[in-house]
Amino acid sequence: MKKVGVLGCGWLGMPLAKMLIKEGYLVHGSTTTPQKMKQILELGATPFLVECTENSQSGLSKFIQGLDTLVLTIPPGLKKHPTRRHDLVIEGVIKQLSSSKIKHLIFISSTSVYGNQTGIINEQSPLLPSTNSGKQLVTCETLLIKTKDFNSTIIRFGGLIGPKRHPIFTLINKPYLNNPNGEINLIHLDDCLKILLRVIEKDSHNAIYNAVNPYHPSRKNYYNQMAQRAELNCPPFNRENPINRIISSDKIQKELDITFSVENLLTLN
Repeated sequence: MKKVGVLGCGWLGMPLAKMLIKEGYLVHGSTTTPQKMKQILELGATPFLVECTENSQSGLSKFIQGLDTLVLTIPPGLKKHPTRRHDLVIEGVIKQLSSSKIKHLIFISSTSVYGNQTGIINEQSPLLPSTNSGKQLVTCETLLIKTKDFNSTIIRFGGLIGPKRHPIFTLINKPYLNNPNGEINLIHLDDCLKILLRVIEKDSHNAIYNAVNPYHPSRKNYYNQMAQRAELNCPPFNRENPINRIISSDKIQKELDITFSVENLLTLN
């Protein structure tokens, strides 16, 4: 039976661990919070207290023992900790994995690695990140591509939405919104989980995929609809910083036979 580790049981990692257990996998789940150990155990996973920083990987060596596949769901978290070096955190994790028996690492990246490019963006498009987070993710991806100690799959998710997470709740606090005619490039948690399961099942090695729902209405139309659903007032739009782009998920749909479950993203949960 394949053993899968979920390094970082947060908003994405916890439901991923739950789904993998239902699918019959043996699962290790990590957290930095002692109080969360019980929650992971109640799912049926084996809990571990793991703290990965720029300088240390406390608890990681025990966590990865016996694993075949590792899903790395630690977010950069630079909004709360702007000086954090996520790339150094991941570099430290990679060094630990190099002496382990792990065969496959799945790394959660982001479409922010493409920066503010316009047009149709696919996996062959240049990486031109404009944010600190995006730049560090590019470094992480490069480190994984170069390593020969295990195989890697890199998944570049679009903007994440799902339970207790939707951009409309932060956008309403702004005086105005830019780029009314620009397209949305989002993905729902349910589809994130479906994609991750498929990557694990197919053992898809050394691949890079965009993972964005192929539903791209204008920002103005979409966020006005979502504000109405949430019974909130959407800020006015102006035409500053126009960016028209669509992140293509054609590759992952064709190679992994993915169909998206949440079709129009008109959901707040």
